[in-house]
Amino acid sequence: MSLLAVVETAVALIAPARAPSDADWQHAAAEVRAGFRAGDLIVAAPTWADPILRVHLGDLIPAEVAGRLDDERFGRVWEVSQRGARAEEASRGRVISERKAGRLTVRLIERPAAVVGYDFVAQWLDARVSRRAAGGADVDCERAGDRIQCPGVGYNFVRPQMVEVDQRLRRALLAQPVPQATVVVEYPVVSLGRTLVVASGLHNTWMRKEASGSVDMRVVVGTEVDVSFTTRNEDAWTVRRIDTSARAGKLAVVRFEITSPEPYARHFAFAAEVRE
Repeated sequence: MSLLAVVETAVALIAPARAPSDADWQHAAAEVRAGFRAGDLIVAAPTWADPILRVHLGDLIPAEVAGRLDDERFGRVWEVSQRGARAEEASRGRVISERKAGRLTVRLIERPAAVVGYDFVAQWLDARVSRRAAGGADVDCERAGDRIQCPGVGYNFVRPQMVEVDQRLRRALLAQPVPQATVVVEYPVVSLGRTLVVASGLHNTWMRKEASGSVDMRVVVGTEVDVSFTTRNEDAWTVRRIDTSARAGKLAVVRFEITSPEPYARHFAFAAEVRE
């Protein structure tokens, strides 16, 4: 016990001395701003330093970038790191520059960027939303302000929202499942690329604690692709890639079908992109 106390005391004394100062962060922010281009991604390593990063560079991290599906559309990544940490977003590509800013390190990484041909969250108003009962009858849902609302069930709607999944913010479509029915989100005319990227998770840490039911999503692309997957409480924001290369450049109906055997407190969120 006495050894443990000595170690804990040493850590408490040494850790603050190793932490970056406010001047270090100001220096790092100046380095980033000097070379920043519109469309660049800025990340902190380790991730728990992200709130501090936003204090100094938050004006360069718009909501749609902060809530990104993943990092593949970004060809340039600025990493502000401390204590040797590296960000997952900066794990691929070539380091173009690396500079010290006191106890911080600023790196610029370049790599090929994914080309996004269609963003399903941004184009949410293109969607036709309906509720299909277990017996097969469909109920059409209508635009109502910031959402597409289905009749009869207050929480049965689809809308774009900044959601929290696994303690991270994501820009997604919130589409909660309903009892004994399927929520159908259909995009009638989508120009396909080589890949359809779909990400999903359960929004709201308190709702994840409130219930434990899983959510199933079926993704149908034209008549060629029909895949399903399940999202559970323990799943983080999960990205899946569906090969659509056989239909690249062609138009197709893309449909997302959402169900749950136990839909209570299931705040399901998803995002999707067509990539070239």
